[in-house]
Parts: sequence; C-alpha cells; structure tokens
Amino acid sequence: MKPEIIEKIMKFVQERDWDQFHTGENLAKALIIEAAELLELFQWKQELTDYEGLQEELADVFIYAI
Repeated sequence: MKPEIIEKIMKFVQERDWDQFHTGENLAKALIIEAAELLELFQWKQELTDYEGLQEELADVFIYAI
C-alpha cells in the first residue's frame, strides 16, 4: 500500500495527464527549477518575509523530490 501523500500526488498527475512528461530528466530539471525558486525568496535579503511563498516553493520541491 502506498502512503497517502503519494496516492494524492499520483491522482493529481493523472487528472492532468502529466505522466507523459515525467521522465527522469524532466523531473530532475523541474526539481532544480523549483529549488531555484525557493532560493530566490532569500536573494538580497537579510530576513525572509514571504512565508506563504516559502510554503508554496517548499511544497513544490517536496512533491518533485517524492
């Protein structure tokens, strides 16, 4: 049995017919792009202020990592 989070991710992907794009190469690229977007929240700042953006970008990174 798959963990609930993986089932939710798979359902989300299937509903959008994204399986066709989920090769190892594409997923690796997407993970790096999302990680860069996460890093961008800290660019030129001493302190993070966009906590909603942080949550969104972390979620994207975690989904691609899973």
